[in-house]
Amino acid sequence: MKILVVSSLYPPDTVGGYEMGCRQAVDALIARGHEVRVLTTAPRTPCASAPHVLRSLKLTDMWDYYSDGLSTPAAVRLKEAEAFQINAFNVHVMLGQLGEFEPDVVYLWMLVGIGGLGLLGCLHHLRTPWVWHLMDEVPSKLCTQFYRVQPALAAEFSRQIRGTFLACSGQLVETIERSGIELGSRVEVVPNWVVGGRPAPRKGYSSVGRIKIASAAALLDRNYDKGIDLLIEAAGLLREEGVEGFTLDLFGKATDGYFMDLIRSRGVGDAVTLMGPLDQADLIERYSEYDVFGFPGRTKEPFAFAPLEAMTRGCAAVVNRANGEAEWFVHGVDCLKVERSARGFATAFRQLIEGTVPLESIARRGQAVVWRDFQLDAIAPRIEHALNEAARRDRSGAGTAADAYRMAVLAEKLTYLFMQDATACA
Repeated sequence: MKILVVSSLYPPDTVGGYEMGCRQAVDALIARGHEVRVLTTAPRTPCASAPHVLRSLKLTDMWDYYSDGLSTPAAVRLKEAEAFQINAFNVHVMLGQLGEFEPDVVYLWMLVGIGGLGLLGCLHHLRTPWVWHLMDEVPSKLCTQFYRVQPALAAEFSRQIRGTFLACSGQLVETIERSGIELGSRVEVVPNWVVGGRPAPRKGYSSVGRIKIASAAALLDRNYDKGIDLLIEAAGLLREEGVEGFTLDLFGKATDGYFMDLIRSRGVGDAVTLMGPLDQADLIERYSEYDVFGFPGRTKEPFAFAPLEAMTRGCAAVVNRANGEAEWFVHGVDCLKVERSARGFATAFRQLIEGTVPLESIARRGQAVVWRDFQLDAIAPRIEHALNEAARRDRSGAGTAADAYRMAVLAEKLTYLFMQDATACA
């Protein structure tokens, strides 16, 4: 098959696991003999690129919290419209690739930042078959204006946008549909995965009475809420209760002094350390030095890669029970699921420190389950099948590329005027 992959970001330009998962899926499809071309944005910092990766799209950077904080409300709303709804330039670029590459199917990933609704509308007009891999609430975000999903946009999405969705958790599907968007009947839940070779058996763990805890987030930023503050607060609660047998190392790029200030204020500077960022491969290897991986995640995180990666190195995972990854594991057997609160994590850590919950057996069972059921080699055939099925769909009634571009330009201008009027009246 010829597969055109479309994603707003692509490694090494990333925000988190979504983009890294995209590259892993692309590599797996290429290894299975498919001809794959990736269409993504010009990178935010210079980076090398593979021949099959075209960095030709324009990114509207929705992760630049500093600039947004200094912008006027009107400027932010116009930026959101370009990022979520329509960017005629990007429609033009995608049309060029559809014409030149002539893919059998389009494989969509993160569409925030590139005018995702416009790209979907273009594919709909051309009757181009597509499969959309969802690891976040992207359909809801594309229908968002003024901080909430707009019912009219959600209704039109539900009526017109028809393709195949691969969602990383049932929770994610429910969250999207609760926002008013109907994904239709072609929805399959496909879990996230791990890649690489299985390491040598782990030699052992810390003795009873002491544990080494790790956690990680792409950004240690109060605006990018992965619950890192809850882990620091949990450490503070343990210290208040006289529990000393733990260390907590936090990996990720700290964008300001917020977390260091919190560590100081909770009096846990001797136990909690900001370790800074590591590239993905090095970070995964470091997990073998830890007993436990604590991961609150965002509120109802769809399914994070980080706990899976830590479990491959034998860490016992302590996760928010409302996260998507919690759907796939059994509490007290191969992980611990807790309330997303400092108290919830502090209680689990204390049980592991005191040995009332068997750390080593949970960790070893979790590691075995991940390597058995969550390797990309086992999941790639399901992705491949979905792409094959989509590629066979009827394309009758397709419009022209010229008309698709004219409509994109018109939609961009109308959206711009609407947002100008709406913010002026606010």
